[in-house]
Amino acid sequence: MSGTTAPAPFTPARLQRNELLHLLDRSGEFALTFLLAPAGFGKSTLLQQWQQHRPDLRTVLLPLDAGDADPVRFFRRLSNVLRQAVPDFDTLYYNPLSAEIALPPAAVAEALEQALAAVPGPLWLLFDDFQHAHTPFIQQVMALALQRLPSHIHVVMTSRRHPGFSLSRLKLDDRLLMIDEHDLRLDARQLGHLAGQLGLELTPPQVERLLTLTEGWVAGVRMALLAQARTGPGAVECFNGRQPEIMDYFAHVVLRDLTPDQHDFALCTAVLEEFDAAFCDAVLGRRDSARLLNHIATQALFLQECADRPGWFRYHTLLQDFLESRLGVEMPERVEQLHSDAASYLLQQGETERALAHSQRGPAGCFAATLSRSCAIWLSKGNYPAILRWIGALTDEELAVAGDLALPFISALIFSRRFNQARYYLDILQAEATPAAGRFAGDSAVIFLEMMLQLFQNDTDFRLHADQAVLLESCRHHDIRAFSLAMLAYHQLQHANFVAARQYALQAKTVLGQLGYIYLESYADLILILCDNNSGDSVAATRRSEDFYARTQDDRHSPSWVNATTAIAVVRYEQNCLDEAQRLCEEVLPQVNTCCATELLVAVYLTLSRLLSLKGDRRRAQRLTAQLHRILRLGNYDRFVAQLACEEMLQAMALGTREDVGIVARLHELEERMARQTWQAVRPYEESWERYGLATALYLRNRDRLPEALHVLEVLSVSSRQAGVLLRAVVIDANRAVILHQRGDTAAAMELVRQLIREHGLQSINRLVLDEAPGMASLMRQAHQHYQVTLPEIYLAIFQEVLAPPADGAQPEPMVPAESTALTDKETEIFELLQQGLSNNAISSAIGIALSTTKWHLKNIFAKLGVANRTAAILRAAQIGQRKVQPLP
Repeated sequence: MSGTTAPAPFTPARLQRNELLHLLDRSGEFALTFLLAPAGFGKSTLLQQWQQHRPDLRTVLLPLDAGDADPVRFFRRLSNVLRQAVPDFDTLYYNPLSAEIALPPAAVAEALEQALAAVPGPLWLLFDDFQHAHTPFIQQVMALALQRLPSHIHVVMTSRRHPGFSLSRLKLDDRLLMIDEHDLRLDARQLGHLAGQLGLELTPPQVERLLTLTEGWVAGVRMALLAQARTGPGAVECFNGRQPEIMDYFAHVVLRDLTPDQHDFALCTAVLEEFDAAFCDAVLGRRDSARLLNHIATQALFLQECADRPGWFRYHTLLQDFLESRLGVEMPERVEQLHSDAASYLLQQGETERALAHSQRGPAGCFAATLSRSCAIWLSKGNYPAILRWIGALTDEELAVAGDLALPFISALIFSRRFNQARYYLDILQAEATPAAGRFAGDSAVIFLEMMLQLFQNDTDFRLHADQAVLLESCRHHDIRAFSLAMLAYHQLQHANFVAARQYALQAKTVLGQLGYIYLESYADLILILCDNNSGDSVAATRRSEDFYARTQDDRHSPSWVNATTAIAVVRYEQNCLDEAQRLCEEVLPQVNTCCATELLVAVYLTLSRLLSLKGDRRRAQRLTAQLHRILRLGNYDRFVAQLACEEMLQAMALGTREDVGIVARLHELEERMARQTWQAVRPYEESWERYGLATALYLRNRDRLPEALHVLEVLSVSSRQAGVLLRAVVIDANRAVILHQRGDTAAAMELVRQLIREHGLQSINRLVLDEAPGMASLMRQAHQHYQVTLPEIYLAIFQEVLAPPADGAQPEPMVPAESTALTDKETEIFELLQQGLSNNAISSAIGIALSTTKWHLKNIFAKLGVANRTAAILRAAQIGQRKVQPLP
């Protein structure tokens, strides 16, 4: 090893400008503080110093770059920094999916405003280099949010140009603090202090001249002072602050002292926004870039370390512009090839966005080739937003003849629920006279896309014909055949054909894994989990979910990880690990829309809503279901709306009032569905039919119409069992057992519970079943207390709080039916006469009411007792025994 030590890295002098820091202290009096000035006026430095100056304030800094022009990235990064810095920031009010599901700016702004309003205490949001977020959507959202910003939230922005929205309203309302280049200019005192940090002593005439030439521009002043430090006295007198002279400074000071090798290195690396030694070696074909970078850094040649990427550097913006211009003059023949080599290296590192930016400045054909390779990477990883952003910028004509791009683009539109756009581009592809070229060219791609669009747009209303299935399954194109197998698996899953779905999914998983399609392979994993779970094999579903989740931990927050996390969150809920399930759902919620099919989005929303409801937080639970309602309006999602109806009914029964239950029933037209005799007879299983049916049975139970509820459940039970949808059959039969117990047929209820355990195992009666069959936990507790079933200690421990008796030390509950509703005084009087055997006319005469009124009271009594006629009512009284039905107080 060499005995020498590396020189200490250069640290540019920094000037603390107290008057500006005190001016920023006033930002707490305004909604928006806007720092507007060209590059080099010290805006970013000032913002960082103010954060250090005021550690007592809660601040969140979001430094922006060119990539933040993408709304999805901008709002995702904003959500991430808020969640990291503000533990109590509530992503249920706002999350970055708002920018992806085509909601209007007003809706996104309102969600952001509500989220910030829920943050307790003052909060400062600092946006550095806001000029990068120039997309109209972002500008509109921020403009609307600033108009209604909560009084305890303050926004500070730095920018090189005015924002894309008017500041007039904020000025008129005295809610804007503007700090511009006039405020940021250095004065004589500050210039003298900065010179002193560099070991220089300037005379008053020198200070005056330098201020006149630079007009207080911090970067220009610093460059002039560095020139004085390097070349000695007199540099300030000959320094000119106009841009040509500054460029001349770079040429004579930065480049003059470099060797020819270092000179070429500096010019060639100027095409790179950020770089490390390995990147430079690859682009320049060298092996000594680390040595050269160290030399340039130690010479204080405006090479800055990237704060968020250790070992990476960037040139000062002005120096980079100068070096690039010199490269174009001295070595113009190298420019395009340098950009091409940079694009190739970045693609190998998976940095597709930066690779594409370089390829746009490369030789002819470079951008098209880089876009094709990037698209393959995005498709394999499920990065559909990138596909939509880059390929969506192409013309229709360019897309129609690019087979490498058309299939990923239309697939991304379908996965993102933009069905009308997908149809538009698919029609263009089908009508194109010139055959498309590339990997996915040919009729098989068009057939696949057509079937995929029909499947996702029409959900269970779409039926794949046998000849279509054979055509997709037997496709000779390996990639399209793999995609088709996954699609066929999902189609079979939708229609509860679990054996076929499992076969297709296993084939798809194998082939997709071999071809490197990580995301679609994870989609096949999900289908297998759903097959296991719905067919009643919860043990296999749990094991597969655990393995799936473990495989994705090295690539957290990727689309595949989102899929796996959603699966394991549902498992944790079923295992009664509610806190962990909630944590996982909240972690995945901000990303679920951009990465997942609707199936998973609905699963996350409904699971998290239920978990919040179980904790008594009905307001936040309802906010989630309301947002899900808005999302589901984008397509033909009756199956998912039915799931939502069932969840809303369960929550209304648990935390709401009788009127709340009625509101849910009216919203989903449950009475109208009953009037159409939707569940009069058994029919082939359909998920939407079954979920609406369960919601209806719960509604009827709430209304004490127990015979009707029981009939609906019996129809659903037969249909579910015939189709092999055993998970739903357990839920339905658990509800049947509860109603049988309510009606007084406790023996039948207990037998049904024992039957469920015998046929499906005790593990099938998990937290999901106990929650979706309200009263089942109480029934299980009573069955165990009276030795009707034996619950092992581990089961009792897992569901301890659910199965716990009403109070500590309470005696075992009597095995008696639960009375759904107490009788009124009048109903009690009529019921006693009924038990004496009086006819309806005799009852009317005895208590002096009309016959029609007596019949109306009897109808209410029968409903409350869960019976259909007089004889059953008398038997019901006998089953209750000596307990007399108590009237309402």
